[in-house]
Amino acid sequence: MTEMTLESLRQSSDMFYEALGAVLVGEVDPMLELLSSADDATYLGPMGEVIVGWDAIRDAWIAQAQTELGGRVTPFDRHYSVTGSIGIVVGWEKGELHRGMPGEVNIRATSTYRLEDGAVKMIGHQTDRLPG
Repeated sequence: MTEMTLESLRQSSDMFYEALGAVLVGEVDPMLELLSSADDATYLGPMGEVIVGWDAIRDAWIAQAQTELGGRVTPFDRHYSVTGSIGIVVGWEKGELHRGMPGEVNIRATSTYRLEDGAVKMIGHQTDRLPG
């Protein structure tokens, strides 16, 4: 594959939420498979940190998996955009039944993917927890 397609972006976004579900129960490998190992990758998670580069992002996801937070995150109202080797997904996430967190958590999310060596890899993920 030399250009990303809308279908490959949708599949990668679905894979991200499957991998996130695995992280919530302590399994990080599916997430690490999806992430780019490039130095320009970024992660702005719900805790507010700006994390840049493969080593730091990998370590952040491993640490999250080790907490075994549980629960689930469900995406909805996703919108997809593809241009050449870059794809962007914006939408909402609803987190439910996480250990130590009351009720639901509503999150706004943007994910950026890049075609790297014929595979779609996540190069950016940003989340903002919404009040209420």
